[in-house]
Amino acid sequence: MITCLVIIKANNNFLLFIRKKRGLGKGLITFPGGKVKDNEKIEECAIREVKEEVNITIFEPKLVGKIKFYLDDYEAETTYVFVTDKYKGKPEETDEAIPIWLNYIPYEEMWEDDKVWLPLVLEGKKICCEFKFDKNWQEFKGGYCNLCELT
Repeated sequence: MITCLVIIKANNNFLLFIRKKRGLGKGLITFPGGKVKDNEKIEECAIREVKEEVNITIFEPKLVGKIKFYLDDYEAETTYVFVTDKYKGKPEETDEAIPIWLNYIPYEEMWEDDKVWLPLVLEGKKICCEFKFDKNWQEFKGGYCNLCELT
């Protein structure tokens, strides 16, 4: 499965997080994103998912990361991470997510792997990462990130 995730920055170092209301990671704080549809470019996924989840339109998402997730030894998902500070509209709650602007990172309410890759992205680095979870996404089994070129 291929997914996208979008970090939206605003003035004074605020980031737009969401609290997931359903699906994988329900209750956790994360970023807008979701599954890439058939014949959809990953940039199109980023724009569409932000619109669906928080009802704002983003512009010029920049690809900054590629993260492979393994469940035990099975490659389950590849997530492409985008960053933008260009958007139009005011985030709204939807049936999928509650938008939250924060000027700090609530790691204690996020996925464990976020502690590894998110600081690198926020420093402006481009990353390629691999992380392992158990087959139910419950137990984080570690992982790593390398700096890389993304095209």
